[in-house]
Amino acid sequence: MTDNAESNRIRVTVTVTDDESIEQLIDCVDDVVDARTVDDRTTDQQGRPESLQLDVRELTPKQWEALELAGKRGYFDRPRGVDLETLADELAISKSAVSQRLRAAESTLIRAVLDASREPTER
Repeated sequence: MTDNAESNRIRVTVTVTDDESIEQLIDCVDDVVDARTVDDRTTDQQGRPESLQLDVRELTPKQWEALELAGKRGYFDRPRGVDLETLADELAISKSAVSQRLRAAESTLIRAVLDASREPTER
């Protein structure tokens, strides 16, 4: 008979959005289980998170609109499927305004990705 440690494990995946809730959850687990391991995320072979939940509430409606249109029209494709001037025409704003909205949105998204991918002790 082979002892399989995996057969004695229960895996629970929980999404928690704030530190206080995480602490409460861990306290509840401590009350039920003597020995436990809490993994806040899984990673791929390169150590990158396999999935992240991003908080995109900091994006303004105008930034979201510009991002959505740019994505649909292929602005982020290589080679680009559309240029800033065409996006500006479709949004009825200047080329510089589209550029500013996209750069601000990209910056917000990159910050969100990096924040979500940090170990809890780094936050």
